[in-house]
Amino acid sequence: MNTAKLRPLGLVATAAAVTLTLTAATAPAATAGPKPTPAQKTAQKTAQKTAATAPAVLTGYKLAPGLLRITGGRTAGNPSQFHGVLGIPRGKGPHPVVVVLHGTHHNCVAPGNPYIAKKPVKTTWPLVCAKPGVPVKGSLGPDYLRQNVGQSYLVEELTRKGFAAVAIDVVSPEIWWGGETEPAKGYTDLVNAHLKLLADLDRGKNHGLRINAKGRIDTSRVGLVGHSRGGGHVLSPAAARRAGLFGTVAIQPAENAEPAPHKVPVLNIRGACDEDTSPTAGLDTMKQLARAGTTRVAADVLLAGTGHRMLNTNLSATDPGGAIGTCERAQVASPSAARAQTAQLTADFLAQALKKAPAYRLPALKGLAPKAVNLRKGGPAVTLRPATATPYTEPHHIPLTSSEQRVLPAIPKNLKVSKEPDAGI
Repeated sequence: MNTAKLRPLGLVATAAAVTLTLTAATAPAATAGPKPTPAQKTAQKTAQKTAATAPAVLTGYKLAPGLLRITGGRTAGNPSQFHGVLGIPRGKGPHPVVVVLHGTHHNCVAPGNPYIAKKPVKTTWPLVCAKPGVPVKGSLGPDYLRQNVGQSYLVEELTRKGFAAVAIDVVSPEIWWGGETEPAKGYTDLVNAHLKLLADLDRGKNHGLRINAKGRIDTSRVGLVGHSRGGGHVLSPAAARRAGLFGTVAIQPAENAEPAPHKVPVLNIRGACDEDTSPTAGLDTMKQLARAGTTRVAADVLLAGTGHRMLNTNLSATDPGGAIGTCERAQVASPSAARAQTAQLTADFLAQALKKAPAYRLPALKGLAPKAVNLRKGGPAVTLRPATATPYTEPHHIPLTSSEQRVLPAIPKNLKVSKEPDAGI
């Protein structure tokens, strides 16, 4: 789907419309009068439950693409799109921020790629992908996949928990068209750029976007969530040094060999059917972190039936026939349930990390059979409680507000871009 076809509903210039809203309100405060009937009590409880889990309203934003200055390679920098999916909670605020980073996935896509969802959220970006109308060459087609939108369900759940959450586009530090030699710098620069945008929104400077979030975003408190290579980054020393960091969640992380010297609570989520990074992804790192003793929470959760691609809705959830990884079709969990489980674990963990909880009580959906433990001896206990799945906004229905203003430096007109560095493009 081309960006131009996304319904540009955006957010109108009122705080009530731009903030994430819930479709039902909590029950009113009790007043003097007759005692409520059993039916009224039931209705009241239902209203409260609905308000806590109602679908959220998200917005996508798009600013002019720009250039990441790099440390080496063939060019002066890497071109990067500036896309985000943002949710801001209802309520006065200011709300702490959580940044969600997707992984290394195919982004310039030729028709028929079996690893891409049938109806992904996409746009065109001729600078790095093929120009529309140009014959497909190898793996290079005209469609640029907005992989961050594929994890909008994480943003939605985090926003329900009171966070100003944003999933950002991090393709360029992964593909390295320009030959970047230090990917951590690319991730760090992009996170910084989006945090700058959020700080500007909080000050009332909207960069031409239809977003009114003045006084509602607190960028001094930051949580990090990453899937796949994004998960590898949030475990890295570069991420651990981020100012204001209060918690980290790595989802099926594809890691570098660097240690994870975190001082804040960390959660690692693994999938038992992971076809990419393996069912043990992140486990050794968490054990090392627990032994190092720099944090009191080095938690690990294993989810039955969960594959790697199914945690990004822009990717095909399973292989043809329904199997994934080493799991037969009968062993594979519902992709929507796996996403709901992952989102609830992520949001609940970070909410408790922010409050420096003395013990962690995490949600467990029926059928996913999560196994959870804090590997740090003597640290807070991590236990599970029954939970139910909640619906999430269909990614194609997320409205988009765009502007030609920029946060990243402009891309030079004479920049030469290598469009086929590897099959991953």
